[in-house]
Amino acid sequence: MVLKRMNSSVIQFMVLCFSLSMLAACSRDKVNEPTEIEDSFKDKISMKRLWKSSVGTGDDELSLQLTPVLIDDYIYSIDVEGELYVIRRDNGKKVWTKSLNEKVSGGLGADKQNLYYTTFQGEIVCIDRQNAEEKWRQVLTSEAISAPSSNGRLVLVQTIDGKLLALGASDGHQRWRYDSIGPILSLRGTPAPIVSQKYTITSFANGEMLAFDNQTGNPFWKATLGLPKGRTELERLVDPDGRAVIDGTTLYAVAYQGKLVALDVTSGQEIWAKDLSSFNHLALGFGKIFATTADGVVVAFNQNTGQELWRNEKFKYRRLGPPVVFDRTVLMADLEGYLHVLSVQDGDTLARKRPDSDGVMGNILVSGKQFYVYARSGDIVAYKHFSTDETLQALKKYYSTPKKL
Repeated sequence: MVLKRMNSSVIQFMVLCFSLSMLAACSRDKVNEPTEIEDSFKDKISMKRLWKSSVGTGDDELSLQLTPVLIDDYIYSIDVEGELYVIRRDNGKKVWTKSLNEKVSGGLGADKQNLYYTTFQGEIVCIDRQNAEEKWRQVLTSEAISAPSSNGRLVLVQTIDGKLLALGASDGHQRWRYDSIGPILSLRGTPAPIVSQKYTITSFANGEMLAFDNQTGNPFWKATLGLPKGRTELERLVDPDGRAVIDGTTLYAVAYQGKLVALDVTSGQEIWAKDLSSFNHLALGFGKIFATTADGVVVAFNQNTGQELWRNEKFKYRRLGPPVVFDRTVLMADLEGYLHVLSVQDGDTLARKRPDSDGVMGNILVSGKQFYVYARSGDIVAYKHFSTDETLQALKKYYSTPKKL
């Protein structure tokens, strides 16, 4: 992750592209070396790579999170140079491409008709999903490096200067705006807002999470994901950089140097909380919530109580990306492009792949029996569900053997 000062220029943001864990380590005059990968490790289950498709130049080493969008049978992807690709999700073959001729800072957002992206010029652009024809563009208060979110009527975009803007999906005109009070120092990143038909929920660099009425823009609850502690600005940094997740009426969120919380989505009332530091999204599945911490530990909690169920510390300081639940496993990638496959039951490592040595960008996408990894080099790699007889037998045997949690 990257730190930024609120009044820095775009170039300064790029220059300050450092690992958050490395910065924290340097503040203590100690460097935390990434845990070495086990050379002797052998997969306990198998997974098959289906295809690999080149979709541009990736993020050109700018540490962006340009996650593609998966809609029906197609994957829509955009790179930092503004090259838009549409490929088939079953075989990776290109359907069409278009050069948008501008530098892109934030990944794609989508609704039924449109795609949305943001630029390093501080603009949000709306294009037609079928032919990429531009419909409108709007100047923002500053850059946005997270994907816009849309419910088909409103488009919500969060900028790095702490603003949340609600724009009309049909014309791009501003409907309302919220200005947060930002700290001196924050992570270089913002979460993509959660947008329903009635409300929008997002968090800000000051550690606050708010729910807004979509019609008026008025907040109707506020929660705190952490309080600043320590003497230095780095020690006092509390920033929820990952997107929250919702299951029924419960919302789960986490902050860097803050806490993992379960909140009532209608009132913001805290149900339970655990001290945890993470700048990644969370994952839900099998009654558990999964998190990758800032120092590279994978932890599973009981969704209802917050009780810790297991943790895997074999990937410390490997800058793990956000976890994703796939079948009965949890997937996450690390700084060297390794994809780790863990058991949802006890966190044991079941398999390992390396889609790309340049690393992985954004979220791993899951659809049915396949999942898709977007590499920083500009490739999308698809893997197949563990469906062979041998693998199914291995999974059955693994999960039928008593495990100590």
